[in-house]
Amino acid sequence: MNRHILVALFAALFLATIALTAAAQGTSGVPASSPAAKETMAQPSASPGEFVGKGHSRHSLEAILKKLGITDEQRKQIRALYTSFKDKTRKARIDLMALKDEKQTMLMSGKVDQQKLAQMDDQIVKLRGDVMREALKLQRDRLALMTPEQMEKLAQWRADKAFKAKFRRHFGKMHWGGHRGHLEG
Repeated sequence: MNRHILVALFAALFLATIALTAAAQGTSGVPASSPAAKETMAQPSASPGEFVGKGHSRHSLEAILKKLGITDEQRKQIRALYTSFKDKTRKARIDLMALKDEKQTMLMSGKVDQQKLAQMDDQIVKLRGDVMREALKLQRDRLALMTPEQMEKLAQWRADKAFKAKFRRHFGKMHWGGHRGHLEG
């Protein structure tokens, strides 16, 4: 019985580690589908989708930037803000990756030191908070660059997106078709 509990505990810790790792690598405290996240996780380059990061479509970001009417000067300023964000958070992000590796090694070795694990978790929380604080500052700074007209367009775009998401959650399980186009649930 004790062996089953130990195996279950190990599996739960392993899954928690994977979830924390994914969260540490892929989040900035911003919903991944928001335009802010697309710019926050972006990679500066000279390409049209210059602020695009892992998992984001260049075409959709470029369409958003065009729809908002972001000028070339604003793009340069946003790029500078993003570069500054990456510089300010580099040590925290590297430390997070090292902690993730150290924690994973400990869990895979089967020799789990609960006290050290708790210290690692505390450090992960602190580092993620540091990165999140800078990411939120980046969002505020980007918003400060926008004109009132761009802010209105952004607000409308986000409201439309929220409505569509709510609609999909509500009607997503229904199937279209059946007899004479009636909904089938």
